[in-house]
Amino acid sequence: MAVAARAAPNLVVSASRRTELLGHYPEHLAERVLALGPGRVHTVVVWTKDVRNLLGHEGVRAALRGVGQVFLHWTITGLGGTFLEPKAPSPWEQAALVEEAVAAVGDPRRLHWRYDPLISAASGGERATNLDLELFGALAARFGRAGVPVVRTSFATIYPKVARRLAAAGVQAEEFAAEARREFLGRLREAAGRWGLELITCCEPGFPIGRCIDGELLSALHPTGEPCRRDRARGQRELCGCTHSLDIGRYLPCPNGCLYCYAHPAREGSAGRAQ
Repeated sequence: MAVAARAAPNLVVSASRRTELLGHYPEHLAERVLALGPGRVHTVVVWTKDVRNLLGHEGVRAALRGVGQVFLHWTITGLGGTFLEPKAPSPWEQAALVEEAVAAVGDPRRLHWRYDPLISAASGGERATNLDLELFGALAARFGRAGVPVVRTSFATIYPKVARRLAAAGVQAEEFAAEARREFLGRLREAAGRWGLELITCCEPGFPIGRCIDGELLSALHPTGEPCRRDRARGQRELCGCTHSLDIGRYLPCPNGCLYCYAHPAREGSAGRAQ
């Protein structure tokens, strides 16, 4: 008697580590999900600094309606509009949408806030920093009240190309020794805990390896308990514990223009918001 072939676990789609798809290229996100077949998709993991298209873009909403679930990594660093994130949206305008975002994904456990990266820099006489417990606490209050369980963070990694970009812009980033990092992250963890948030670090030396894409968690949160792959993803950083996913992004110019970005921030005027 022939043994039936076992169906492969449904796809986990990452949208996207490579660029801001939801905020600036929503049509690309929708087209790629539809091309894969929404019924084959276990989870779409959305990474964004701007949730408005998740709430109101008809193409995105239609494409995501057919997938198993949507998991949201929402980055609000508190630096939107500063010289470090010149075109990123206002943190307070975004934070005002927390309850709507939770409703869109259907469960607060499917939303993780990213206060990431931690960075402090100077440009001329101006300073931009999110190593600020008061700023963090005000944002944490918004997420904690909405039932969001996790905040993820790490210190910015100043890769050589990032260092060149900062230097060209006349920006000097502050460096932090390992002990200073540990001390601040400890204080951040205490502040997060006051709002019921667990602080998890991402690729931070000396701390447990985290999983931003976590097949075990995604399986547990799936509306019908559908399992997905849990093997470790290839091609990620050494301290990354993420499980397998298919990234549907490309290294498109990102109009947010974040100077610390390790991907492809757009030059002024080189790309616009796609709607």
